[in-house]
Amino acid sequence: MSPAEKDRTGRLVSLSLRRPIAVSVLLASTLVLGLVATLGIPVELVPRGFEDPFLRVIVPWRDSPAPEVLDKVVRPLEEELASVGGIDRINSLAIVGSGRIFLRFKQGTDMDVAYREVRDRVERARRRLPEDIERIYLRKDDDAGIPIYVLGLAIDDTLANSYDLIENEIVLPLERIDGVAAVDTDGLVEKEILIELDRERAAAAGINIWSLAQELGQDNFTMASGQVRAADRKLLLRSTATYGGLDQLRARPVSPTARLGDIATISYDLPDWKFRVRAMSHPAVAVVVRKEGDANTLEVTRRVEEAVERMRSNPRLSSIESLELFSQRKVILESLTTLLRSGQIGAFFAVAVLFFFLRRVRMTLIITLSIPLSLLVALTVMFLSDESLNIISLLALMISVGLLVDNSVVVAENIFRLHRDGLPRREACVRGASQIALAIVMATLTTVIVFLPASLVEGQAQFFLLRLSVPISVALVASLVVALLLIPLAVYATLPGNGGAAGGIPPTRFRAGHERLNAVLRRAYEATFGRLNDAYGRLLERALARRAEALILLVVAFAGTLAVFGQRVEFVGMQEEERGGFNIDVELPSNTTFKETEDYFLACEKVIEGMREELDLAGWFVFHRTNFGRVEGWFNTPRTNDLTPSKVTERVLAALPRKAGGRLYAGEEGQDEELGKGEYTLELYGDDPEQLEAVAVDIEKLLIGVPGVLGAKKNADRPTEELALVVERERARAQGVSPQVVAGLVGYALRGQALPRATYQGRQIPVRVRFEESDRNSLAELGDFEVPTAEGESVALSSLTGVRWLPSSQEIWRTGRRTSRSITVELAEEGRKETRERLDALASGLELPEGVTRDIRRPAGQDEDLMALLSALLFSVLLIYLLMAFLFESFVLPLSIVMTMPLAFLGVAWAHVAAGLDIDFLGVVGIVLLVGVVVNNGIVLVDYVHRLREAGHDRGSALALAAHRRFRPIMMTALTTICGMVPLLSGGTTSIGLSYTSFGLTLVGGMTTATLLTLLVVPIFYTLFDDLRNAVGESAGWLGGLAHRRRLRRDAA
Repeated sequence: MSPAEKDRTGRLVSLSLRRPIAVSVLLASTLVLGLVATLGIPVELVPRGFEDPFLRVIVPWRDSPAPEVLDKVVRPLEEELASVGGIDRINSLAIVGSGRIFLRFKQGTDMDVAYREVRDRVERARRRLPEDIERIYLRKDDDAGIPIYVLGLAIDDTLANSYDLIENEIVLPLERIDGVAAVDTDGLVEKEILIELDRERAAAAGINIWSLAQELGQDNFTMASGQVRAADRKLLLRSTATYGGLDQLRARPVSPTARLGDIATISYDLPDWKFRVRAMSHPAVAVVVRKEGDANTLEVTRRVEEAVERMRSNPRLSSIESLELFSQRKVILESLTTLLRSGQIGAFFAVAVLFFFLRRVRMTLIITLSIPLSLLVALTVMFLSDESLNIISLLALMISVGLLVDNSVVVAENIFRLHRDGLPRREACVRGASQIALAIVMATLTTVIVFLPASLVEGQAQFFLLRLSVPISVALVASLVVALLLIPLAVYATLPGNGGAAGGIPPTRFRAGHERLNAVLRRAYEATFGRLNDAYGRLLERALARRAEALILLVVAFAGTLAVFGQRVEFVGMQEEERGGFNIDVELPSNTTFKETEDYFLACEKVIEGMREELDLAGWFVFHRTNFGRVEGWFNTPRTNDLTPSKVTERVLAALPRKAGGRLYAGEEGQDEELGKGEYTLELYGDDPEQLEAVAVDIEKLLIGVPGVLGAKKNADRPTEELALVVERERARAQGVSPQVVAGLVGYALRGQALPRATYQGRQIPVRVRFEESDRNSLAELGDFEVPTAEGESVALSSLTGVRWLPSSQEIWRTGRRTSRSITVELAEEGRKETRERLDALASGLELPEGVTRDIRRPAGQDEDLMALLSALLFSVLLIYLLMAFLFESFVLPLSIVMTMPLAFLGVAWAHVAAGLDIDFLGVVGIVLLVGVVVNNGIVLVDYVHRLREAGHDRGSALALAAHRRFRPIMMTALTTICGMVPLLSGGTTSIGLSYTSFGLTLVGGMTTATLLTLLVVPIFYTLFDDLRNAVGESAGWLGGLAHRRRLRRDAA
C-alpha cells in the first residue's frame, strides 16, 4: 500500500479514536435499526417471488376414454398452446376422465406473462372442446400456491353421509378465517343433483334424452337484461329461471301428460366414482388450505391451527378423526430453529477458538461483537428491501457467522503484535489497522465478488443464489467497516498504556483464577499450534529447497483425488436421504372388479400397519381405482432408525401380497417429472400408442434383467380391451343419421350430460342427466336405444352400429406433440455408475420397429442449473484474479493465491467420499462460496510477504517470516469459519426434505485442506511465479538491450 493510502486508512482509524462519542452513536443507531428490523421482518418458508418455470392445464371430462380425450381435448389444446412464447417443452397426458398439459418454460421466462398468454390460448381453444366440459384449470407453481396447512380426515362413516358435515363444519369455517384464500378438499367429491331417466317411461312419454337435456339447460339460467326506470330510479334488471330445489325439478312438465319426476329419479348425492382414498386404515379426505398472497404465513397458519383445535371438540365431528399432515408454520419454525441452533453452536465454537488463541476475555468479546453487529446490518437491509426471513436467507446468515470475525481477528492480532513489540497503543492501533487494510479489503471483496456471476445464471439457480448472496455480502461489508472503525477503538480502550504490559482482567479476586486458566491455555497452545508453527517453518524450508518434488507430490495427490472422486461421487439434484417416504404402485389385471381391488388394497393396508414401527412410519395412505392403485408412507420427523428410503421400499415390495396377473412398481415416475439419482429412464416415441406399449413391455423386461436394477417404476397404465360401438357409415347415411349424433347420444346415455348449475341449499350445485344404471349396463339395453333421424323418426342403435373389442390405453403420454412412452427403472445403491453404463449399452443396441424412436432421458433441469453454476464458478475465479491483479499491481503474484482453489477441491472430494454422499445443488453453491473464502488466507500471506520485501527482506526470509507471523491469524480465521460450519454436518434433513450435509461437507472439507496446505503451497508457487516474472523481465531487458545495440551500430554505419 502506498504512503497516501496508508495515510487515508490511518486518518479513518484516527477519526474513530478522536471521536469515540460519534462512533458510539453510530453503534447505538445500528443496534436500534437492527432490533426494529429483527422484530418486523416477515418470516416465510421460501423467499418471496419464488416460482417454478412450469404451468399446468387440467381439463376434467367425466368418464371419457383416454383416446377420446386425446383427440378432442389434448390435441386442440396442444395446437393452440404451441404458439406461446418461451416454451421449452410440452408434455401431455390423456387419461380416463381428464386431459392434462404440462408446460415447461425456458429459464428466465416471466411466468406472469406466460400465465396470461396460456390463459388466452386456452380460451381460444375452448370453442373446439366438447360442450359438456364445465371447467378448465390453469395452475402455476409459486410461493403463493404452496399450501399453508393440510388436514387429513379419517372418516368412520361413508363419504356420502359425511359430505355436508365436512363442508359445513370444516371447510366453510376455515374459508372464513382472515387471510385464507381457498380451501380445497382432495378425495371428497362434490355432491350433485342427478336426474336418472327410466328409458321405458321416457319412451312412453315421447321424451328423448338429447332434447330433454337441451330443454333443461335452457330452463336453468340467470342473465343480465339491462336497466329499467321506476319511481325516478334506475334499476338493473336480471332475468332468472333457476331451479328452486328437487321438488320443483320433479314437478317440471316434460310432456302434456308427464312430469320429470314421472320418468326420472332425481337425487342429491355423491356421484358413483370408482375410486377410494384411505389414510391410517380409514376413508380419508385431505383438506388443503392456501393463504392470500400478502397475508402473514405464520399468523394465518396459527389461526387455522386454532380453528382445527376447536373443531376437534365439536361433538358433531365425533365420527371424523383429524390428523395434521402439513403445517407451514411448524415447518418454518422447525427449519429456522434448526438453523438457529446450528448457528448458535457454530458461534459458540468460534468464540471458544478465539479465546483459546487470544486468552483475553475483553478482546474475545470485542472481536465477537462483530458477529451480531454485522448480522443486524444484514437484517436491516433485508427488511428495508422487503425481503423475508426464510430458509435461504437464514442459511446465509448462519454461513456468515464463521466469516464475520475474520477481518476483526486479523486487525486485532496485528495491533496486538505491534503493541507487544513496543509501540504506544495509539500508534499501534493506527498502524496495525493501516498495515492490514489492503489485505482485509481484498479478502472481503473476493468473497463478495464471487456472487456477481449469479446474475449470469438463469431461473431457480439465479433466484436462490441472489437470496443467498445478498445477506452474506452485506454482512461481510459490515464486518469490514466494524474491523476498520470499531475494533481499533475498542482495542485502544482495553490496551494498557505502555507497550509491553499485559491487559485484560482488572485486579479482582478472579484474576488469579483467570491467570491460571491463561497459563493452561498458553501451555496447550504451545504444545499444539506452537509446535505446528515450528514444524511448518521447517517443512516450508525443505519444500522451497525441493520445489520440483513438492510439485510432483501435489500433482499426484490431485490426480488420485480426481480419479477417486470421479468414481465415487456424482452431481445430483437431491440426496437420497431427502426422500421423506416411499410409494408403491400396483397394477391389477383388467378383468379385476372394483370389489376385488378394494379387498386387495385393504390387505396391503394391514401389511403396512403391521410394519409401522419397523419402517419408522408416521402415517400411510392408500388410493385405488378399479385396477390400479398406490400405497404411500411417510417417515417420522426426526427419523428413529437408519433405514434409507430405498431399503424401506425393498422391504415393502417384499411384504405386500401378490395377485395373479398383478404387478408392483417402486413408485410412479411421471413423464413430466425430473429424474432422481437412482433412476434410469428410456423414452420411446411414435404415433401408435398400442405399438409403443407393446415395444415398451418387451424393453422393460430386458432392462429389469440388467444386474444392478431393482425393478421398474410405473409409468403408464397397461392397455385394456375396450368395448367399441363402430358406426356402420353406409347404414347410418341411408337412415339419415350422422355419426356425431350417434356418439352424442351414447355419451348422453352413459356418461350423462352436465347441465347449468342449480342453486340448492344456498350453494351452486352441479346437475347431470343420464339413463338409469339398469338401462345402460348391458349391450342389449344399449342396442335398444332410439336414435333420432333427420326426418324426425327414430331407429334402434343396434341397426346402425357394430360391436367390437378393441385395445385401449388408459393413459396416453405425449412429449413435444408426439405420443411417448417412458420406461423407468430404479437402480441399486451400489455400483450405480456401472449399472448406467450397462443400461446405456443395452439401449444403444436395441432394434426398434419402423416409426418408433428412442432417447435416454437426462435430468435436464438439474444439468442446466449445475452447468450454469459451474460457468458462474469459472467466471468468479476470473473476477477474483483480476481483482487481485488490480490491487497487487501484478499479473503474476495473484496466480500463487489462485492455486489455493485446487487445494480446497481436495478437501471437498475426500469429505464426500468419506461420508459416502454425492454433491447436490447446495453442495455446488458451497463450492462457489468456497472459491471466494479460501483465497483469503493466501491474500493475507502474500500481502505480508510483499510488504516485508518492500521493507528490505530478501525473498526467502520474507516468506519464512510471513509464514511464521501469519500462522496464528490464518489458523484463527480458518478455525472460526470451520467451526461455524460444523453444525451443518449433523443437521440431517429438514421436514421439507432439504439437507445441508453436502453444503457443510463442501465448506468444512475445502477450508480444512486449503488452510493446512496454504502455508506450504502458496510460498512454493509464489517463488515459481516470481522466478518466471524475473526471467521474463531479464529476457525483455536483454532483448531491449540487443535492439538498442543494433540501432547504435546501424546509426554508426
